[in-house]
Amino acid sequence: MHEARRSGPCNNQGIAITMVVKCVLGGLLSVTILAVMAACSTLPTSPRDLVDDRTGITVSVVGAPIELEREPNGVAAHDFLTLVAIQRDDDGKYTALMLLYRWTVFYGGAPFGSGADSGELLIDVDGHQIDLQPLPQLPTGLPGPKDLFVPDMTESAMRAYATDLETLRLISTSHELIVRLPKETPNGSFTLWHDGRPALGQFVNHLSGP
Repeated sequence: MHEARRSGPCNNQGIAITMVVKCVLGGLLSVTILAVMAACSTLPTSPRDLVDDRTGITVSVVGAPIELEREPNGVAAHDFLTLVAIQRDDDGKYTALMLLYRWTVFYGGAPFGSGADSGELLIDVDGHQIDLQPLPQLPTGLPGPKDLFVPDMTESAMRAYATDLETLRLISTSHELIVRLPKETPNGSFTLWHDGRPALGQFVNHLSGP
């Protein structure tokens, strides 16, 4: 894919975010380095329109993800979610999607359960609950992991959810944001770690036009 050219000035500069996690296992001196989010280190914060040269499909991607961590309940947090908003333009057919990647600092991608109802996503926005069900499989023609702010695209650890711009706008303007995976972690919730809501608002405005 390549980035579609848009007219007008661009004053946004890239931001670099590199996370390196060191784990010492079993009392050994060896150290394992996990650069979970190195994929996002050089991406701009403005929305991008990426064109697949083979299919002609344009995928618009938010400029920064929303990252959440599971409430630790007295122990160190190590369970995280990355939420990425995209929109596919397939010859004028527009589909807004929320991509969710679940990961841990110790083991990389954290797989979802294998049941047919696994992957349900509950987003609490200022007391209003948004209930999203995952698509049966990831859409085809998605950009690569680096463009989606994830270290890989292991399907067992990633889900896609159909949504709309108004829902994304609601999330972007929220004051309180809590995410739950009731089938995977029925007694836990995820709260903001890295706040990507401003970028999500910019993404919605980008797609809504003047």
